Amino acid sequence: MEDGARGGATVGGTRRTVWFDRGDNRPAGNPGGDFASGHHKGQCAVGEHLVGVAYRAWIWSPGKEPDALMCRS
Repeated sequence: MEDGARGGATVGGTRRTVWFDRGDNRPAGNPGGDFASGHHKGQCAVGEHLVGVAYRAWIWSPGKEPDALMCRS
């Protein structure tokens, strides 16, 4: 890579899991607005970035839906 970055490198900072499988889990002040009206939402806080998404697929469910986010600051 031109800038010397390498994949798989460990990134510092703190991380947290944001679960939203049973209700909304968004930061106070809601800087993203209601971007999916009628659906549960999870959102990383200002100053964090998304590093992972977890989802669960039930046998009887027609599709896969995300349940949690991993956010890192």
